[in-house]
Amino acid sequence: MPNRFAAWGPIRKGPLLAAMLALAACNSAGGNRVEQTLDPMQAGNNKSKVDSFEDIRGYCPKIIMRAGTQTYDAYPAKMKKDDPEAPKKLRFRATITEVVRECNYEGDMLNIRVGIAGRIVSGPAGETGSFALPIRVAATQSDAVLYSQLHDVGAEIKPGFSNGLFSYVDNNISIPRPSERNIIIYAGFDELRVDLPNAVPATGNLKPVN
Repeated sequence: MPNRFAAWGPIRKGPLLAAMLALAACNSAGGNRVEQTLDPMQAGNNKSKVDSFEDIRGYCPKIIMRAGTQTYDAYPAKMKKDDPEAPKKLRFRATITEVVRECNYEGDMLNIRVGIAGRIVSGPAGETGSFALPIRVAATQSDAVLYSQLHDVGAEIKPGFSNGLFSYVDNNISIPRPSERNIIIYAGFDELRVDLPNAVPATGNLKPVN
C-alpha cells in the first residue's frame, strides 16, 4: 500500500483568509479559529518577549498538503477500504479544513508554530465517542527532512450528535535560520504512521498556500 504521506498535494485556500492578517508573518488556508489559538498576544504578559524577536519582514515557509492527506476514514479493525462492505461500515471521517503557521526568528533559529483544525463526522452507524487522529507535521529543506512528528490529535463526537470539531497546534518546530527560501512545511493525516527519511519530498510540482 502506498504511503499517502509521501503523496501530498496542495491545499485550497479557505474563505476567511483576510482574518489572518492579525498574525504577523502568517498565512492561512482557513478561518480564524486556529488564528486565535496561535495568537501570541493571547497570553498578555508575554507581549514583550514575543516582540523582542518577532521579525514581521522575515521569511515564513509555506504550508502544503498533498492529495489524500486532507481526509481520514476509519473502518473496523482489519477492514480494507476496498472491501465491498466498507461504505456501510465506515466509523467516521475526519477532514482538515484549516491550516495556519506563524514564524518567529530568535538568533540563528527559526521557530514555527503550525495550527490545524477540522471536522469529524460519524459514519452510517452513527458512532460517537473519543477518537485519536494521526496528523503529521514536517518541515523539509531540499532533500533534507528537518522536522517530522506524528501527533495523535484528540477528537470527539458527543452522544446525540453526528459530528464534532478538532484542532491542534504544533509548537515544536525549531530549525536553523535558512539562508534561502527553500523550506516547505507539510501537514496532513498519516494513517500508515510511517516516517521514512525521505517520506516527504521537498521537490516536485507543488503549489504553496498563498
